[in-house]
Order: sequence, then structure tokens, then C-alpha cells
Amino acid sequence: MGPRGRNRPLAWSNGLLEYLKSITDSALGYMSLEEMLSELLDRIRTGLGVDTAVVLLLDEERGVLVARAARGLEEEVRQGVQVPLARGFAGRVAAQRRPIVIEDLRHADVVNPLLRQKGIRSMLGVPVHVEGRVIGVMHVGTLHERVFGTEDVELLQLAADRAALAIDNAALSEQRAVTAIMQRTLLPEALPQVPGLRFSAKYLPGGVGIKIGGDWYDVFQLAGGRVAFVIGDVVGRGVVAASVMAETRTALRAYLTEGHDLVRVISLLNELLVSMGRNRGATVAIFELDPELGELTAVSAGHVPALMLRPDGRAVYLEQRQGLPLGISTSHSYTCERHRFPVGSVLLLYTDGLIERRRECIQDGLERLRGAAQLSADGDGATFADRVYRALVDETSTEDDVALLAIESLPLGPTLALTLDAQPGVLAGLRRTLGRWLAGEGVGERDRFDIALAVSEAAGNAIEHAYGARKASFDVHCERDGDSVCVTVSDSGRWRTSRPYGRGRGLEIMRALVDSVEIERGEGGTTVTMAKRLSTCSQ
Repeated sequence: MGPRGRNRPLAWSNGLLEYLKSITDSALGYMSLEEMLSELLDRIRTGLGVDTAVVLLLDEERGVLVARAARGLEEEVRQGVQVPLARGFAGRVAAQRRPIVIEDLRHADVVNPLLRQKGIRSMLGVPVHVEGRVIGVMHVGTLHERVFGTEDVELLQLAADRAALAIDNAALSEQRAVTAIMQRTLLPEALPQVPGLRFSAKYLPGGVGIKIGGDWYDVFQLAGGRVAFVIGDVVGRGVVAASVMAETRTALRAYLTEGHDLVRVISLLNELLVSMGRNRGATVAIFELDPELGELTAVSAGHVPALMLRPDGRAVYLEQRQGLPLGISTSHSYTCERHRFPVGSVLLLYTDGLIERRRECIQDGLERLRGAAQLSADGDGATFADRVYRALVDETSTEDDVALLAIESLPLGPTLALTLDAQPGVLAGLRRTLGRWLAGEGVGERDRFDIALAVSEAAGNAIEHAYGARKASFDVHCERDGDSVCVTVSDSGRWRTSRPYGRGRGLEIMRALVDSVEIERGEGGTTVTMAKRLSTCSQ
């Protein structure tokens, strides 16, 4: 037999046909995608008598075929070969949705240099499709010229057809695992614990399928004791939207941590998305809360309006100038608004998937959300976010992703008990929380300042001297007894004997601000007890 027939099986037989059909046997269903593809290609390579066998899977979002498994051409996978649709050999097979044969690669248009470097002469490729959609390409090749006839094409197409569902199921299982990991990574693992505030959140991908979305939320504490709440929605779905969301979320945290005001933060985010290029749009709303004053500062880049449930149970949408979504133009300017956030209020941030329905105006969805929020005011044990979500979505599947974040302002109670990390960064938040509690107890501004500063000095001593470099915490307990306020700051550390408490001016400052300071030191730690008689305006 001449070179044109070399490597070809001696005869097509029922036995060979049955052998190729075995690629869908039950054993393949229990393998990972990589294991299944490798086993599949081994069988095809043997059955068709070829030198190479490759499977490329389609990445629909980027419009490229990605090499996932190969036999005899393993470099395709190791080098991460990607072939654009409609270009090169595999690209044409996928775009034209039909088998293609190349008898002599030396005279063909190919974009993958590995094929020529490996010495491939003849190739046969067929589309891999499931229910009318192409999910990839399977191609085989020989090192010597070979004429792939009708039977060869039919057998490879049969192999691809019979393996397509198994490939698709394995790819979906892999994508589900990756999606779950990405979503857990990109959304907060846990919402922070802030005295006087209660957070709850909900995220669900929309529609059918398993693609990750670009909806997100975040809560984090800022310097000075303020708290930031963020909700955002990146245009599109899938890995690209998720990656833009991750970049936006990280950049936003960095800008806020650097101390920029909200208008500057949203402008920097806009410049970032514009610099990424087209198809990088997003809507974002940022709220910054001063817990002591009960005041919100807010800025919006095209996001749906936040809903406030007032202490009297009435739900109202916050008036906010809706700036352009991010990523459209750097010439646009944004503005801040201020809103009261009294104790007993609930702030509801959400993405449009929560309210939008096909063939329905958005106003209907907003009114539905208003009603659900008012009905959710009285809880049944579930979180506020869960109650609202169940009222809106439980019986109606959504086509878009849904992110929902609820922030409840709660009374601090007659006593204030805090356990805080022994880190300098907690002091500002401690002063604001204590100031809010004192204000709720009717303590005047001057007395609030004196008490908060004295407690901050005591806490600073515990942080600096009680533990050294190790991770630890300290406790603060406050209560009002008639016309006096008593505060204790206690740690469980061990101070060095040579280092007296408040060796600097801290103890002197505390004694100047409050009426009495008592220090108890022992093996179990140090407790500082301070008491201050309130002035007439506080009583």
C-alpha cells in the first residue's frame, strides 16, 4: 500500500463500529472531564488508525476554541492553544458546522503552528454538537498523507455525536464547580459584626444554566468608624462579567480605604472601567454610614433606587440623582446625597433582577418590592433579606441574577457590651459606637466627648501593652446608672512589672475627663473602671 493509505485500518467491520460506539460506555460517565477526554481520544486514535487526536471545546463568550485534550499532539493542551471561530482548520469546522478534510497540510490555511511543527500531513475534523449547538471540535491527523473517505468521516462524526452528551455533561459539572468557587470568592464570606447594625444578604444566579454573574454586594468598615455598603451590577454574565466585577470591587475597596470621598471614588471607578475598553459597563451604588449621627451619604452610577423602610413601617425610595453607569464616559460628573437613617430603619439595596420581569414596566416591579418590604417588617425567624426574597422570587423564576443586601439599624439597648480585636484600627469605631449609645441614653454632646475619649485612652493602653504582638481581644462594658455613666475596659493580657499602667499621659487624661478611674490588675488581666457624673443638660 502506498503512502496515501498508510495508517488506515485494514477493514471497516461491525466489530470496529461497535468498538467506536464503546466511547459512551458507562465507565466514562464516572470520570472527570480531562480523564474522559483522554480515554476517548485513546480509543478514537486506535480505532481510526491515526497519529493524533484532539478535542477543542468552545468558549462562547470569547468566541474561541480551546484545546482541552490531545493524544499525539499534547503540546496543544500544554501551550493552551486557542483558535478563533471561522479561522484556521478547527475554527472553520465549528463555524461551518460540518466535517472538513485536509489531504495535504502543506497547502492549507492553518493558524496553529504546532500542526506543521509536528509534521502533520492530513487531517479530518468534525463538529461536536448537542441539541443543535456546537460545543467543540474533534479532529484527527496522520504524519503521512492519507485520503480520509466517507467512511472515515462518518465514523469520526459518529464518535463525536455519541460522545457529545458525555462531554457536555462533564464540562457542565466542571463549570458548576468552578462557578461555585468563584462566586464564594467574589462575594463576602461573612458580613461584619457592627454594634447597632444587622446585615443580611442574598445572591442567586438567574435563569437556567450555571453561568456566574456580575451582580455583587459588599459591606466593610472604614477608618473613623464609618461603614460602607455597596451594591453593583456588571453588564453581561459569565467569566468576563465576573472578572470585571472582581476588579471593580477590589478597586472600590482600595479607593475607600485611601480615604477618598464618595464622588471621587465613583469617578475613579468610572475612569477604570472606561480604560478597560468597551463592554465593561456597570451600575453601582455606594452608601457610607456615620453610625453616631445616623446619617447616610450616597452616590449612584445608574443603579436602581435604594428602598428605605422607616421606623413607622412605611417604605419609601430614596431620592438620588442617577449618574451615568460606569464605563461610558469620563466627562460625566457624579453628586452625593444625604439621608437620615434613624434607629428602627432598614435600608434595602438590590440589583434589577429582583424587580424586572419580561413584558412588565419597571414601575410595577418597584411597587411590588415596596409592598414586599412592608410585609417583611415583622419577621418569622428568617433574615430580612430572605423574607423579601421569598415574597418576590420564590414562585417566579428570574431571568437575571439577583443580589440583595439589607441593613437594619437596631437600638443598642440599656447596656453596651463589646468585644473588640486588640488592634489600633478599632478605636475610631469604638468611639463612634460609644457616642451613638450615649446619645441614645440622652447624654449631652460634651459629656459624650469626654467619656468616649477616656474610654479610647483605656482601650489604647490595652491594645499597646497587654498582649504584645499576639492576636487577642479586649472587652468594653457601659451602663447608665441614674445621673452617672460607668464604663469598664478589661483585657486578659499580662503587663510587664516594670511597665506601670498609663506610663505616658493616658491615665492623666482619663482622670481629667471622668470623675473616677479605678485600675485592678491580676493574673487574669487588667480592668479599668471609669465613672462620670453627667452634667445637668444630660440628665
